Amino acid sequence: MKIIAIALAIAAAFMAPVLAFGQEITSEVIEENDGTRTLIHESVIDAPVADVWAALSTEEGWKMWGPSTAWFDLRLGGSIETSYYPDTIKGDPRNIVQRIIAFVPERMMALQVLQAPEGGPVSLETIKQTWGVYELDPISETQTRMRIIGLGYGGDEGSSRMLEFFKSGNVYSINLLKKNLADARAQASQE
Repeated sequence: MKIIAIALAIAAAFMAPVLAFGQEITSEVIEENDGTRTLIHESVIDAPVADVWAALSTEEGWKMWGPSTAWFDLRLGGSIETSYYPDTIKGDPRNIVQRIIAFVPERMMALQVLQAPEGGPVSLETIKQTWGVYELDPISETQTRMRIIGLGYGGDEGSSRMLEFFKSGNVYSINLLKKNLADARAQASQE
């Protein structure tokens, strides 16, 4: 329960400035033939594909999505370990650890969660049945279309709760990324 309260407090602290970016995200749930569900979010990011890729593939970039800490081993079978706790260390059980299933630089990254904090909004056993794919498509030199595809959601109650969590959680994270990329561009232009 404490993790949920912390996550909600963090979300509330950032939500007001982030809401302005929220109207440009589409969300869709697809019922697959095998009985699973797929959650898809799509949005245009006002940043070059290299900048959006850096937000997916580097420690500093991943912090633009919300975590306060990140560790990377960017390779096939490598991992991304993140935490929303500022005092955490690598290997902390409160961290989220994702395995890199596949990636194509500046185009795609596929991840599967290996570790999630106990007592969080998502059960580890449920989330281990799913995987996520981030697709990047450069529209122009200054815009990138991003799709976040969550695959393998079951029809059970735990999967349904998790799907609802990520329906809004992904929108929040995309909006935060957009805001942080815009802020970084504004700061760079002033230097």
